[in-house]
Amino acid sequence: MELTKKELKIFKTIVQTNPETIKETSKQTNTPLTYTSTTLNNLQEKGMINLQRHGNTKKPTVADTTHAETLRTLILEQPSYDLEFLANRGTTILATIQCQNLETLEEITEASGASYRTLWQYMDKVRGRGIIQKKNAYRIGPSHPRIQAFVESYTGYTNLRKAKQHAPDAVIKWSCPKEYIFETEAKLNLQATGASAFHEYGALFYTTKNLYTSKKEKQSLEDHLINHILSEGTRNTLPLLITWRLNMDKIDTHLLKNKARRLKTLETIEDIQTYLETEGKQRASYLLNWNEFTAKYRDYSDE
Repeated sequence: MELTKKELKIFKTIVQTNPETIKETSKQTNTPLTYTSTTLNNLQEKGMINLQRHGNTKKPTVADTTHAETLRTLILEQPSYDLEFLANRGTTILATIQCQNLETLEEITEASGASYRTLWQYMDKVRGRGIIQKKNAYRIGPSHPRIQAFVESYTGYTNLRKAKQHAPDAVIKWSCPKEYIFETEAKLNLQATGASAFHEYGALFYTTKNLYTSKKEKQSLEDHLINHILSEGTRNTLPLLITWRLNMDKIDTHLLKNKARRLKTLETIEDIQTYLETEGKQRASYLLNWNEFTAKYRDYSDE
């Protein structure tokens, strides 16, 4: 679902000139009518525009999706802004940098699926614009909140379309270009994760909704713990605490922390490790009182 240069050009024209018809859009962008019509259909498929029928014609308008509205606002705020950095692999590279803690170009190529050559060419294109910065890890510059919001919402929209092919009620809980986690009431032949997988490790939880990862490779206990944090943040930590305590001797904490660092969950992982190792004497504000936790631990574990 990458955006092309031509799609971005036509979208920008729609925002700035509000054309009444596809034919008018074609003239304003100096693009053949048939090609313009195909491009508009692609933009509609990507949640960027709507094609509203008026008699025998169709009027292209900006869709009310979060990503389309965000990009529309960016264009209106900065009319001369060149959007080519979002084209082709650009949005994927930016979204990957946004959702992961990546310290090297090699890590970005692995996580985004872009070739090293493509990444170098892209970095050269955005160099000097402040869009990508490196402070320990690469990031989208804090002075570009619209770009951050766009790549996050566009990736979420794209992944939600994929998830809904499995379950119409799917809700995206975490999203990155090559991986996402979603929740549904349906039971699917996909890999359960987070709290939906904790019963495999002795935690006696019953959940009315099921959490799945799009990753095909088998997930480890460390993956499931991190995926719970990715989907829940610091809410509903009880399933995580119980599963961790039940399996303290099995968890590879070095591996866990390396994965957590990359997926921006290291602080929560370290809070929970400290809490369990000190038996609640050192407790982050979002964690249960130790006595309350131990009472629930007896209820929800097979020990």
